[in-house]
Amino acid sequence: MIGSYIDDHRIGLVVMGTHGRTGTERYLLGSVTEAVLRKVTVPVCCVPMSEL
Repeated sequence: MIGSYIDDHRIGLVVMGTHGRTGTERYLLGSVTEAVLRKVTVPVCCVPMSEL
């Protein structure tokens, strides 16, 4: 659904928040963020939620 929106509206950059976990958990992004990173063709900027 997010990928379709990106395509339909000619989005050039996606900015998404992450949970900002530490240790080994920091390498595991949330399922929505991970899916977007894997499926879209535009750049994705992931920002830890603590910085939002």
